[in-house]
Amino acid sequence: MTGPGLRPRILLTSRLRRIGRGGLAGLDTEPENTPSLREALAPTALRAALVPRRPVFGNPWDSEIDMFVCFAAVTLIDPFLLWFGGELTSAIFGFGAHWSLGVFMVAALVGAAAFMTIVGRQRTSIAVDVVAITTWVLLGLIIAPLLGLAPAAAAAIVCYALVLVIILVYVLRFGHFETAFLRTVSWPITWSLLGLCFAYLAYTLLFYQ
Repeated sequence: MTGPGLRPRILLTSRLRRIGRGGLAGLDTEPENTPSLREALAPTALRAALVPRRPVFGNPWDSEIDMFVCFAAVTLIDPFLLWFGGELTSAIFGFGAHWSLGVFMVAALVGAAAFMTIVGRQRTSIAVDVVAITTWVLLGLIIAPLLGLAPAAAAAIVCYALVLVIILVYVLRFGHFETAFLRTVSWPITWSLLGLCFAYLAYTLLFYQ
């Protein structure tokens, strides 16, 4: 039996069967060609990850894992990374390791902005994640302390402000938004405020009591 409405019904039935076999959760998973961690650490995969690509941003609040990772990085890892980086670069280059409060908080804000951008984009390659997070750690461990401790406080804040502008231009100019930026603006606002708050607490309660 054939008819004009038969083919659409067959296609719909086939699609529902595929969803039923994969489950609704399968709709949110990464593409099937995403390599394992071992494959992602291969030299060829890492070299391919270094090729610049246009980031795609969806709604980062959709993933609980992304929220947890961003919370841990912004509130805990970032302040300790800056402090330890200050001690390390001070021992290497000989300048003082004591951060001023304002510079430390702005540096933490820059670190939070970079990490929330890494986590906020849609990720389809573990190799790209490895390269991005490794770069973030190295910048926070070496470059950020050099910018924050070597020059005067005002010059350091200007440098960090330029980095923030570069991150913002990168997101708005080169990013592709599947969800409008203004609809997810709570993502950068939330993590920026948390980053500043925890940087202040770490500075006053742990590092420089």
